[in-house]
Amino acid sequence: MPPMVPARPVDEIRALIRERSPLPEAATEAVIAKRFAAPPRRLELALERWPLRTARVLDVGCSYGHCLVHFGPGSVGVDTNPEHVEFSRSLGLDARLLDVDAGLDEVADGAFDFLWVSDVVEHLDSPRLLLRRLRPKLAAGGRLLVFLTVVPRSRLLRRALRRRRANPFDSGAHHYQFTYETACYLVERAGYRVESAFAPPVPGFLVQHAPRLFLEASVDEAADRVAAAAERKNKSK
Repeated sequence: MPPMVPARPVDEIRALIRERSPLPEAATEAVIAKRFAAPPRRLELALERWPLRTARVLDVGCSYGHCLVHFGPGSVGVDTNPEHVEFSRSLGLDARLLDVDAGLDEVADGAFDFLWVSDVVEHLDSPRLLLRRLRPKLAAGGRLLVFLTVVPRSRLLRRALRRRRANPFDSGAHHYQFTYETACYLVERAGYRVESAFAPPVPGFLVQHAPRLFLEASVDEAADRVAAAAERKNKSK
């Protein structure tokens, strides 16, 4: 495990935003309050587990760069919103206006140590195609990190979470509602092998009951052959 690199100070980031933001002052302060008051909890936990601060990370759906700003040199963010991209660029980040559903030809192959796909696959019409398109972007030994909401197995837990309104798996903004098993299946049918499932702060043996989880996956040639064969079979029908 490489030594941990200290997090970029939040005060330093906020000062940079106020100096460079292309948005009006009130809009800038709103973005700071919502996105940069502190690093997202999921990001903090990921930074403790993987060496993202020194790694080349492709941030898919980078928004205002609130995760991208903490990744290592050579990292790139892609987003469909021009305001998000302009804002991220104002911070000196490599952000690109790109619709992932239309392809990723503008992003170099083999250039990234990690693919960061956080709160994205639930919102896409074709999440499997995105993961397939991302696969060539990984360098040798690289990892796909997918963070998503899933339906807990336990009906009692689901009911309790809904009463507390801690039920992200029921979001009306999502096109898909995943379970632990279907999330793993999605990743595997895109040509990867799931290496670990991590559901903070849930112990490992309870991960299948968590409402949010990380899947860590590596490129897998056997899984890729299965995925390619299924694509050929479905196209022939």
